[in-house]
Amino acid sequence: MADVQINARSYESFTQNPAAASERSSGRSHETQKRNSPVTRFAIGFLIVVLCSLAAWPFLPRRYEATVTLILRATDESGPSSHGQALKQLLDEGAVQSELDVMASLPLSADVMDRLGLANDPEFSKSSVTLFNKANVTALEPVREIQNHLVVSRDRKSYTVRLGYWSNDPAKSVRMADALATAYLDRQVRHKLDNSEQLIERLRSQLVELATREAELRRVADNNATSSFKIAELSDERSATAAEFAGIRQKLVEATQHHNEIGPDAERVADAVLPMNPTFPNPLLMSIATLVLAALVGFAFAWPVLRLRVADRLANLAATEGTK
Repeated sequence: MADVQINARSYESFTQNPAAASERSSGRSHETQKRNSPVTRFAIGFLIVVLCSLAAWPFLPRRYEATVTLILRATDESGPSSHGQALKQLLDEGAVQSELDVMASLPLSADVMDRLGLANDPEFSKSSVTLFNKANVTALEPVREIQNHLVVSRDRKSYTVRLGYWSNDPAKSVRMADALATAYLDRQVRHKLDNSEQLIERLRSQLVELATREAELRRVADNNATSSFKIAELSDERSATAAEFAGIRQKLVEATQHHNEIGPDAERVADAVLPMNPTFPNPLLMSIATLVLAALVGFAFAWPVLRLRVADRLANLAATEGTK
C-alpha cells in the first residue's frame, strides 16, 4: 500500500512538473555530450601527458659536460721553439686521427681514474650482477665506465680538439676534463723524454767506445814508436777518431739542450668551465617532445568519438541527398 502511495506521489509530481523533468533530462544529456566531446577528450589526454612530464622532470638524471680545448701542432722531438713555427708545419689527417685515438684510449682514462681516485666512485664503480655470479667489480670496469663518459670532438677539419667528460656532478666533470688534458700532455712529454734519454744514452755509449778506441790507438802508437809507417797510419786513424768523437760530443750537447726544452705537441688554449646547464635533459627539446607526445595522446583519446561523429555526419548527408 505504501509503495502504491509513493508511486502515486511520483506520478503526480511528474505530471505536475513536466517542464522541470524535461529540463533535468536535457541537462544531463548536455553534460554527457560535453564529456564525450572530441575537444574535451583531446584536452584530457593532452593534460595527462603534460602533467606526467612535469612530475617526472625533477627526477630525470642530469648530464653535465665539461671540455678542454687543445690545438694540435706538428713538432720535432723537442717541441717547437715558437707558435709560428708550429703553424708552418702541417699535420695530415692520419696523424690527427691517431692523436684522437690516443685521447680516447683506455690507458689515458685509467690515468684520469688514478689521478682523481675514481676507482670507488659510485658513479663509475657499478657492479655487474648475473644469474651465475654475485656482484663483482673488477679493476677494469671503472675505467670502462669512465670511458663511456668520454667526450672527444674535432672542429670540422681544423686542428682544434675538445676533450673531456660528462658527469652527473658539474664540478666532477670539470676536474675530470682537466685531468684528461693534463694526462694527455704529460704523456706526450714523457714519450719525448724517453726518446731523448735513449738518444743521449746512445751518444754517451758511442763516446765511451771512441774514447776506448783512442786509448787503444795511443797504446799501439807508443809500442811502435820506432816504426814511422805504423805511426803515420795510426795518426790518420786517431785523427778520424778524434773528429768523430768531436761530432758525437756536439750531438750530445745539442741533445742535452733539447732534452731540457722538450714540450708537448698540443697547446692548451681553453680550460674546462663549470657547466651551468645540463646537456641532458635539454629543456627545449623536452618541451617539444612533450607537446608532440601530448598531441598524439590527445588525438588518440578523441579519435573514437570523432570517428563516430564523422560517420554520423556522413550518414546524415547521404540520407539528405537520398530524400532530395
